[in-house]
Amino acid sequence: MHEIVFPHLETRSARLASTGERFGEAVHDELSGLGLAGMPSRDVFASLWPKQFEGVAAQFFVEEPASGRVCGYASLHSLNPNGRYVKCALALDTALLGEEGVTDAHALAVNYAFSMWNIRKVYFWVVDSGIPGLRATGTPTPREGTLTEYLRDGERLRSVRIFAVYREEWDAAGAVYVRAAAGAGSA
Repeated sequence: MHEIVFPHLETRSARLASTGERFGEAVHDELSGLGLAGMPSRDVFASLWPKQFEGVAAQFFVEEPASGRVCGYASLHSLNPNGRYVKCALALDTALLGEEGVTDAHALAVNYAFSMWNIRKVYFWVVDSGIPGLRATGTPTPREGTLTEYLRDGERLRSVRIFAVYREEWDAAGAVYVRAAAGAGSA
């Protein structure tokens, strides 16, 4: 039996602020227009962020709580109730949000998914070698697969790695991390 996970939206380092649906390149263009740095390329957004037919389950601006400044974007999309999974994508300006804020933004997005839907895992499709934003939560993020040379990023082909966060591991470590970060205690 799963414990009840509360859908926290804020810690002292990051806040998820609900927003309207945006797809692929539109997210990249909006974040670039806000002057955010360290974003994946427009090609990566076009390939890995939701498209209209994939169905957006929830999307958020990621804000720095003290100032309200937008520091990134989080998307939960391609929700599959039969397969019991959802995809998650985050684009964050680490310099603005800081390492703790990056961890909290990832943790809040995953926690939101598990609190809202009866799913068994949250997928991340990334061009990076891992999900360092979740490391501090103590939750394993195993690689489920690699799509070799899957997307064109400018002039080069890049591989996409698929990672997953499983409900059981989240209940054991991630949810505890979020409760503490949100100031709700450890249980």
